[in-house]
Amino acid sequence: MIRGRGLLAFLVVALSAVSAAAEDRPATAPKPDAAPKPDAAPKPKPKSQHGLYWHEEWRRFHPVEYVATGILGPLAIAEYFYLPPQQQPHWVGGILFDDAVRDALRLRSPSALHASWAMADTAGVTLVAISVGLDSVIVPLLRGSPDVAWQLTLMDAEAFSLSSLVAITLYDTVGRARPSYEDCQRNPSAAMGCNTSPDASFPSGHINEAFTAAGLSCAHHMYAHVYGSRLADAFACARDLTLATTEGVLRIMGDRHWTTDVIVGSMIGFSFGFGLPTLLHYVRWKRTPVKVVSLAPLVGSQFGVVAVGLF
Repeated sequence: MIRGRGLLAFLVVALSAVSAAAEDRPATAPKPDAAPKPDAAPKPKPKSQHGLYWHEEWRRFHPVEYVATGILGPLAIAEYFYLPPQQQPHWVGGILFDDAVRDALRLRSPSALHASWAMADTAGVTLVAISVGLDSVIVPLLRGSPDVAWQLTLMDAEAFSLSSLVAITLYDTVGRARPSYEDCQRNPSAAMGCNTSPDASFPSGHINEAFTAAGLSCAHHMYAHVYGSRLADAFACARDLTLATTEGVLRIMGDRHWTTDVIVGSMIGFSFGFGLPTLLHYVRWKRTPVKVVSLAPLVGSQFGVVAVGLF
């Protein structure tokens, strides 16, 4: 549902203008025997200015974004569930420091591997529940701003839709084998996880989702100050980055991903999670209009027209 963007912006601007005009009015001392004029006292600021509210300079969710999110989100889900996986991996083995990190961190026993998978899933679910469910919906509603809750939720959906589509397309296209692939080929009964999407390692989809959530959290807390305290908002960003990083390490320890899978997944996720709301909504891009443009004939050794502008 597209809300009344123009009406709300007009009201905010009008209230701000009235308040600013009242504050900027030069103060003159009234005569002792004269009562002050009713409009002499500065008007108080709108009550919402002291709480959580959508700033007038922030761009609201655009109709184009509604359409794009409504198309790309279901497309990513359909690609994940219905696109057939690669029959054979296109890329096997580690690069750079992958093998060294795997040898240092991966767990060997089945019980330890199962525990690392469970803890990674718990960290990921907790992160999304806190950053989206709590910080984007519940906290704004409790602070009396359903408008902010609506805008944050829309931005969350947009970032998750795009980052998921990119990550799913990449690991379906690249077809990198998981770290345990060669062990599974040698002895399928000895290795764990051999039958679970063995060629969907790069990039890590779980880590992409985790850092998308962390990026959204950092953007919302940095600009919107969801908690209303700079210290608390900084803590929220650090908390969610820590949860995302913890999940990444657990995926490596569980031998589900190479380190480079996790790094690239985190870069994709954070780029969309932090970048989209910041660039499309929170940062105000200023365009300097061309004020004067004039055309003058060029005479002399050459003929032509000269355009002169003041910017």
